[in-house]
Amino acid sequence: MKGLLSGIIIVVLIAFGAFVYRGVKERPVALTPQGSQKACTQEAKVCPDGTSVGRTGPDCAFAACAAPNTADVSLGIVYVVPTGFGASAALLAADPTLRDAYASNVASGTPDSITITSFPIPAGKTANNVILSNTVHESSGIAAKAMNEFTPVLTNGKTFQSITVERFEGIVHTEYYLARTNDVLRFDVTEHNVANWSDSKLLISNLPSHQALLKTLSTLQSTN
Repeated sequence: MKGLLSGIIIVVLIAFGAFVYRGVKERPVALTPQGSQKACTQEAKVCPDGTSVGRTGPDCAFAACAAPNTADVSLGIVYVVPTGFGASAALLAADPTLRDAYASNVASGTPDSITITSFPIPAGKTANNVILSNTVHESSGIAAKAMNEFTPVLTNGKTFQSITVERFEGIVHTEYYLARTNDVLRFDVTEHNVANWSDSKLLISNLPSHQALLKTLSTLQSTN
């Protein structure tokens, strides 16, 4: 009798175990956050320096482009940092109207600078109005009067209006304006210790820091 009871208990336990095992196997598996994430498309975005990034994360957004690419989200632009330059907190502190500022990496002397400024286009005004009102010839203090004082420069599908506003005692300061829908961006390059600054045959666009700015302008992209 005792052996029979033990056998019944064993059979019951085996049956119960089989029931539990089957329930676990057949129960739907809850998806984990990782398992529920949709697969991102394999398209790639080309960064200003020519490298590429893909989509990633729960929202499948494009990954940020790595240095030397840099983005100014507030301006909606991304570009390659000028060659031989580094971000300058000192320039930004000295002029709060600047949006981005870079200084050349020099061991001694006054560094060259490349800066970016944004000017909104007021209602009833045009981009040319804004450009003229913000351009002053530094040697005379006289504002630019007409757009024919500027030289159009086409790079990477964008037309910049260029003008040199200072050329005095080794300093050469040139501005590049880019008109957009709601504002005008200005890119300044100021070069110091230019030995032949007074030479009428000097090709300013060939100066090293000027070349660095032109290269940066050729990489400029919109993030919108």
